[in-house]
Amino acid sequence: METLFITGGTGYIGSEVVETALEQGYHVQVLTRSSTKAKLLEEKGVEAIVGDLITDDHWQDTASKADYMIHVAAPPTWGKRVSKKVALAFQHGLYEMTERLLQCALENRQLKKLVYVAGTSYFGDTGSSTYASENFKPIPKGWGPYLAPAVDALEKYTSKGVPIVTAFPGGVYGPDSWCVQLFLKPLFEGKKITGLKGYKPYFSPIHLKDCARALVFLLQHGQASERYFLVDDQPMTFGDEFLQLIEKEMKVTAKTQYVPRWLCTIILGPVLTEYSTAHNHFSNRKLRDLGFDYLYPNASEGLPVVVESWLKQECANIH
Repeated sequence: METLFITGGTGYIGSEVVETALEQGYHVQVLTRSSTKAKLLEEKGVEAIVGDLITDDHWQDTASKADYMIHVAAPPTWGKRVSKKVALAFQHGLYEMTERLLQCALENRQLKKLVYVAGTSYFGDTGSSTYASENFKPIPKGWGPYLAPAVDALEKYTSKGVPIVTAFPGGVYGPDSWCVQLFLKPLFEGKKITGLKGYKPYFSPIHLKDCARALVFLLQHGQASERYFLVDDQPMTFGDEFLQLIEKEMKVTAKTQYVPRWLCTIILGPVLTEYSTAHNHFSNRKLRDLGFDYLYPNASEGLPVVVESWLKQECANIH
């Protein structure tokens, strides 16, 4: 049985990656800082390694013998007002994580593939009318400038022979994280949904399950030194089309309010405000050409499943 070492395996995307990898027969190893989470992972049949990616420990021995790696871990930021200070701390932490893991990968002589999970804000604003491919020239925006040092460091290791595939997921929606906090929960509770006045940016969504499946798929089918966008077939506007699909499934009409950019900067910070103004209009042709088959090719098919799953859980919690 081939071993797969995963960082960030208890997070929003990482947890689904773990489930997918187990279903596909990998011996899954997950690095976690929490002994409590380690016990929960072990109950699922995962080999849990308690340790910290930025601290020397026995996790390096395990990683240096793995057949495959998926790197999902990143410093936590969701739910915070992102000032430049917070973003710079994120940049430093992500870069350190990246360097330490890739140095370990460099020493792993049996490593077949490492899938590195980055973010589409690395590419900046694509414009709203064309499907950007992976050769789109990056002009980082929003989170992009703070992702760039880590992403740019990958080339140093690929040149030394580390078989890195870089994945750039779009807007990963599911019954948790931002989709719940920004849309599902406010709609369910009859609260206002806040948008940025004057901006209707496109984003490229992908269902959580398809994102996880694509990351595991790239272990076998992705080409080393290549980049892949993990997005579905249909980019859409974030605050209009995507919201309207959720309204339809929940059978409610959203109460909306739109704030000017200066106020958004105060509430969310400059980084998230800039991120919220950028078009993310990406093509999945390269992933499709590898033979990847989507469970949910567009949000019209994926969101009903998400809404149903979340509503069931929410009603169960109430009762």
